[in-house]
Amino acid sequence: MKAKFLDLVSYIESLATMHKGILHTESEKHFFRFELEEMLTGMKSNLNYPALILEGYDFSFVDEDSDNLQKRVSCAFMLIGKVSDKGDYDAIHLLWDTLEEIGDELVVKILSDKRDRKTECLAYFHARSITGTPITDMNLIHYGFRYAFELSWPVQNDINPEVWNVPDVDE
Repeated sequence: MKAKFLDLVSYIESLATMHKGILHTESEKHFFRFELEEMLTGMKSNLNYPALILEGYDFSFVDEDSDNLQKRVSCAFMLIGKVSDKGDYDAIHLLWDTLEEIGDELVVKILSDKRDRKTECLAYFHARSITGTPITDMNLIHYGFRYAFELSWPVQNDINPEVWNVPDVDE
């Protein structure tokens, strides 16, 4: 089976469901999929908090091991909360501390699941690539962290003859 981004989406959503600090359910959604810009511009401001948001991804191809093609995927998730009083710095810092603890625990869980081979989409999760950046949106009074990371997936190096029209040599 070949890993796909949709496998990662399902996996991250399952983390939002299992983590006691997030508690995503079908009736009260705390897991979302959209981009950082959508949140910062207010396009996606109606959230349940804390919100775990998985962004889209970009990728490149690498062949580090003698033409064994890999798809290197870069993406991120955000943990977002809300503090209504922009001047309540104690509440803002407490929220940041809480969200950072949740984010760090998510990273630890991802690494544990990678070691335990719980899902193929984590097989090449690169812990060394993880960066965490605080997020502040003063207009919408959102605060949180963005965890960017990389993973990679092997790409089949053999051509799939079922997807190619090959002309007959006799024609």
